[in-house]
Amino acid sequence: MNFQGKAVLVYLEEDNIARAYFRVQPLMTQDGSVSNVTADYPDDGFLRIVPDKNEQHTFKERMRTLSGLCLVDLRLFPAESNKIRTNKNYSPSRGETNQFIVYSDAVRALPDDLVFQVVAEGDVRNAMTPWVYIRNGANIQGPFRKEDMQCAEETAKLPPDSAQLHSITLHGQDLLFYWPKPAQMEAPAQPPQAETAPAPQAKREPAPEKPEKPEEPVKAEAPAKPEEPAGDGQQPNAFDQIQSMNQQLSERANRLRPAESEAPADFAREQPAKPLTGTKLYQAPQRQMSPRRAHNQLMEAVENQRYSSRYEVSRYEAPGATIPQNTELKEVTNPADTFKRALVAMCHSPESQRQVVDMVLAQSGIKPILAKALGRETNDLTIAAMHSQLQELEAERLMTLMQLDDAKKNLSACREQAVGSLNMAEQKKLDQLHIAQQTARDELDRLDKAIEPLEKKREEAAAYLDAVRGYEDGGRRVICPGAGGTVSKAELIERVEKCMKAAGFAMEPGDALAMLAAFALSAKNNLWQFRSESPADADTALDAFAAALGTSVVRTGMRDDFVIVPGGSAPVFLSANYRAVFHPLVFTTFIGKLGMPETDADCWQDPHCDVPVYADPNAFPAAIPVYAPVSLECVIKEILCEGALTEETRSALLSIRKAVAATGKPLPIETVGMMARFIAATQNDFKGGVAEAIDRAFCLYAVAHILECGLEKEAVKPELAAMPRALKALKA
Repeated sequence: MNFQGKAVLVYLEEDNIARAYFRVQPLMTQDGSVSNVTADYPDDGFLRIVPDKNEQHTFKERMRTLSGLCLVDLRLFPAESNKIRTNKNYSPSRGETNQFIVYSDAVRALPDDLVFQVVAEGDVRNAMTPWVYIRNGANIQGPFRKEDMQCAEETAKLPPDSAQLHSITLHGQDLLFYWPKPAQMEAPAQPPQAETAPAPQAKREPAPEKPEKPEEPVKAEAPAKPEEPAGDGQQPNAFDQIQSMNQQLSERANRLRPAESEAPADFAREQPAKPLTGTKLYQAPQRQMSPRRAHNQLMEAVENQRYSSRYEVSRYEAPGATIPQNTELKEVTNPADTFKRALVAMCHSPESQRQVVDMVLAQSGIKPILAKALGRETNDLTIAAMHSQLQELEAERLMTLMQLDDAKKNLSACREQAVGSLNMAEQKKLDQLHIAQQTARDELDRLDKAIEPLEKKREEAAAYLDAVRGYEDGGRRVICPGAGGTVSKAELIERVEKCMKAAGFAMEPGDALAMLAAFALSAKNNLWQFRSESPADADTALDAFAAALGTSVVRTGMRDDFVIVPGGSAPVFLSANYRAVFHPLVFTTFIGKLGMPETDADCWQDPHCDVPVYADPNAFPAAIPVYAPVSLECVIKEILCEGALTEETRSALLSIRKAVAATGKPLPIETVGMMARFIAATQNDFKGGVAEAIDRAFCLYAVAHILECGLEKEAVKPELAAMPRALKALKA
């Protein structure tokens, strides 16, 4: 971890967990050795960057411009500068996992000719150094400028086993860098710009860091009593006390700030120490203290008597000095002594005391003298407290003035910080928008690539459709089955009922299910038939049923030929009187009149279904609803849920089969099988149960056989006693 006097290649990134702090990860030193981040920095391999005192306000902006590969250059700093120190706030349990810090003035941009990344020719734009070496297999040549691929004046080739080639793992990727020998690298001509010589009187202090525990706000306290000056026995005054505090004020003495600020530690610029300013305090000169005699009434009485006796004696004694005989002698009195004795005599009465006080205060200039005399009383606790409070207030006033001056200076810094924060927030939003835009473009490219096969298929289908449409001129017609979806059984029944009723047909419960079951069973031979009282009504019924399935009816002539376009799954109904198209999705439907046999009894070669429909005399035709296409597979799957037939049902079918056979034209085996499948699929859904299922099966399949073959109705009439629908269809 000893990087003193070396240049260290580092990776700088912003630590989002620690409120936009910055940190670096050592990658490689000047001598080419790779840093062992696991051993030197066991937590996460990074060093925390703290701002130098000379770039408190430009620290974050400069670090963001250096984001990525940069240099920790310690070649010009003396050993005692100690640019890498132990982090006092190191505490992994609290989220601070950087054990060491590095000052920001040691971090600078990566020079162009110091370290070169070795990349492939196609990855030059993503290189992390301004100049790169291009690798093509074992051939390494450079340097080339990253922006425009311009080569230097002199290019050189590097052997692939050069000792100056180093592989570094960064963000899970192995990157190759070329760092020339130390002898080929010159130290910078000047130290980093951020490093300036400190003032002689200022002491180098570490950058402010986040305190481990926030300090609680304290109440205002009086200034601490300083030590007495050596060799001076006098008590120092307030001015000397304030001047002895000529040092940086603690945050605890700042009354303009409520408590520990939540702003980052690099917010305020460190100011050099300066003398305090403000109004000086002056104290009255100290007078020499003289001992005072205690008041003693006995001594006072003796003194008065001695004075009186001496006064009386002096009136008759000769003066002690030698004077001429003719000298006139006068009695001389002491005014102060006279005032003292008069004052003593007058103070025995409260009224006299008041008069004495009024007379004394009325004298000119007596009040300042009394104030000074009272101030010299050291045993007056009130005066001492007032002086102490006055000194405290003056000291606090000076502190407030200095803090106000600092607050004014910090105001501009706050504004710059706020503007910088807004600019960074806007830049961050802009970066996020750029990232979202690039992500959207990548997603659009991916979708374009995914659509290419579908677009090619669409073009092929369109070309095929254009080719098919050319047949229409030659008498051919194009049938395009729709892309059918999936619906439930109940929805299919509801569709058929609504469409048939809208077309004007009477629909009883179970009619829609019978039509769907007959249609699903006819998918084997694609033949079925609508019969009504008029062929036109049968044709209308076909349109309504086709609309319920979301498909259409194609009406054709005798000479039409058809081409079926592949790709659809919905059924198509072909209204014709002959089999013209053989396709799994095309159903040939014949239109007929109820009770009218075909002229040619052998015209039907295949068993088929005959669906009778009846017009509602009280209904008027309305608009037929429009539905989405349904696939043929969905209709078969939802409707034909066949169950087992009971012995009674089998016996009933056998009786019907024998009765029809007695007429001379027995039912085909396939027709009997379709009747059995119809009963098995619908016997649990009809309201009348198995009996209604047998009645509808006979009406759909056996009636068509009897009418088209012209059989005698009376022969089968006994078997139809419990089949009202079959009797109605035969009109028997």
